[in-house]
Amino acid sequence: MITLRLLRSFRGLLDRRQPEFLVFAVTAGCSARCPFCFYASRVASAGREQELDIGEIEKISLRCGRIPYLLLSGGEPVLRDDLDRLIGLFIENSGAAYVTVPSNGLQPERTEKLFAGLVARHPSVHFRAAFSVDFPDARHDDARGVPGCLDGVVECALRIGRLRDRTPNLTMEAVSIYAPWNASVMPELREWVRTAIRPDNHELHLLRADWPSVLAEGLDSKAFLSELEQFRLHGRRAESRPLSPFFRSLNDAYAGCLGHLLSGAFCFPCRAGERIVTLDETGRVRLCEPREDVLGDLREEGYDLKRVLGSERARRIVCGMQRDRCRCTWECAVSTNIVFTPGMYPRLAAGTLRHALSRRKGRE
Repeated sequence: MITLRLLRSFRGLLDRRQPEFLVFAVTAGCSARCPFCFYASRVASAGREQELDIGEIEKISLRCGRIPYLLLSGGEPVLRDDLDRLIGLFIENSGAAYVTVPSNGLQPERTEKLFAGLVARHPSVHFRAAFSVDFPDARHDDARGVPGCLDGVVECALRIGRLRDRTPNLTMEAVSIYAPWNASVMPELREWVRTAIRPDNHELHLLRADWPSVLAEGLDSKAFLSELEQFRLHGRRAESRPLSPFFRSLNDAYAGCLGHLLSGAFCFPCRAGERIVTLDETGRVRLCEPREDVLGDLREEGYDLKRVLGSERARRIVCGMQRDRCRCTWECAVSTNIVFTPGMYPRLAAGTLRHALSRRKGRE
């Protein structure tokens, strides 16, 4: 059923104003205070009254075309009381087939209730619950700026893990940030997450550098790449996600490109503002997460995303970004760029076949 949802989205591939991936910061409100968060200034001054309401979001979902991949961010997405309805609008009106909700783990009951309802109401959609964890002990609470954060992650993982084990359309991810303050604990963290969280995938992301830098101060790119390889080798387990072999091949390709990107090399044109679009909680359409460029405001453009993307302002920003051969290591953008770069297809195809064979033999 999820394949049919994806097939219905293929006609959008010919329209450069039709994004395939929407990153929607649904709220700037957050129950944690992570000093390294790229959204920290928004979180600190969050005004919930400025957020798009559910009526406005329904209009957006009706006018944005078919968007198969939806990632909800913030802030802490689970804090929105209407999050399940919001997600349902993009599933019903925009054809969302994969929905990812990252969380800091501080709302176990709300999180379990959210996903239990979603997987039951939308069996043809695959959901991913992603939990942030950066230390295997109390240092995680210090890093996240709030006591009890690690306990919350463990409780969330227990609840969502039980749901995942009896539900075919749900996977659970752990995401760790590689930063100067925790680089030395990666092996310990990886083993702790494997036994205490039991995620389908444990991903390692670089601490976000201030654009246009690609590497944050104090980090060793070679050490990061070495750790990333260990996460790829030991941070995966068998999962139920449809097209899992393809997505794992895409993750491998992303990891393979990182060394070039970190060295300053240009690997492929960026599709930000076209195939991947970032929307904030007030309706502003941004080029991407690392940069501050605003393509337009949905409240001023009749909640029509394609109108914003086709505007003179948006085209000028996107063309300038591509002309300057912009590059970064933002996981979502790089993965999207790989999907829309034909030169990467042989690598993707070979990796997909390899993972499919491993899955068939029971190794994934």
